[in-house]
Amino acid sequence: MGKRILEAIGQSPDGKISYSDFIDLALYMPVTGYYMRNREKIGKQGDYYTTSNLADAFGRTVARWLIHAVNECSLPPVFCEIGGGTGRLAHSILSYIRQNEPAMYGKLQYFIIDVSPYQRKKQKEALSDFQQVFILESIENLPVIEGIMFSNELFDAMPVHVIEKKQGLLYEAFICMKEGKLAEILEPVVNPDILSFLEVQKISLSEGQRLEVPLAMVSYLKSIAGHLQKGFLVTIDYGYTNEEWKEPLHKKGSLRGYQNHQMVENVLVNPGDVDLTSHIHFDALAWFGSEFGLSNEQLLGQQEFLLKAGILKELLDHQDANPFSETAKRNRAIRNLVLPGGISSYFRVLLQSKGITESFALFPVLTKSPIAPF
Repeated sequence: MGKRILEAIGQSPDGKISYSDFIDLALYMPVTGYYMRNREKIGKQGDYYTTSNLADAFGRTVARWLIHAVNECSLPPVFCEIGGGTGRLAHSILSYIRQNEPAMYGKLQYFIIDVSPYQRKKQKEALSDFQQVFILESIENLPVIEGIMFSNELFDAMPVHVIEKKQGLLYEAFICMKEGKLAEILEPVVNPDILSFLEVQKISLSEGQRLEVPLAMVSYLKSIAGHLQKGFLVTIDYGYTNEEWKEPLHKKGSLRGYQNHQMVENVLVNPGDVDLTSHIHFDALAWFGSEFGLSNEQLLGQQEFLLKAGILKELLDHQDANPFSETAKRNRAIRNLVLPGGISSYFRVLLQSKGITESFALFPVLTKSPIAPF
């Protein structure tokens, strides 16, 4: 992978590439990119965990909301998961619908879009028992649908440009070669798309602040909106609002790497072997969504979404004193999803709709049920 990046830098007229190009090569270059390689990435043997791989109750609760949305808005049971990972989230969703809504399951279509050949193979293996599952390499292969499109940790893995304010001026960070190693240089921002993004988002950096500019996210969102004729778009990810990006805590930006479940601060080290990620811009996702025909319904914390969608119904009563029993472990996983300080504390859910003109309830009315002990 290092050779490919060196070639890209060498072929550039000015001997440098943007962070966006670097991330795209490091993550998505065929065969050698991180997501394109034939190796485990998610879970204990990989470099990171996702919420859906920690508890099946997460997927079952998402399924409960999908069923509600389909019934509430008279949508066809057509679902599209963008970035399917190991297939575990799809397995939980499909299992729940097959068990609880057999009539809906009989008419269901479930699309998965994933650029990774390795992950598509894992998904085919995990979902071999389910009907009407279509695994696609690109969103361009997806027909225009009525239904629900959703993602879990998708936009955080997309390429970003990196800018910094220094001595009152805005600079873009580029990658070049210095003394035989990848290094960073700053050049005045001239990219009109970056300047336009900052203008429409009314973003003003403080002195010394770095920020990721997600132009690839905006472009991909436009493709998503173009493939959704009527229904919902659900984005589950970690990120901040424009106001939160101003907080001193985020002054150095959020671009970082993960390898063997350890954070890697220098993202230029071992490209292709390290997962690269940055926090997403939720205000930009909402604003550009409106530009592309989506209506913003609600932005809420993942805990709130799960509670409103009925995750507490997944709790099981148990009298077993063994804290390592399957029921006890499952209930603890649910607790970790809904209590402050748990994994959901880092995630938000943005709900957007398109073409739904009738009034609807965004969440089901939940009947009170006893909470089993954790």
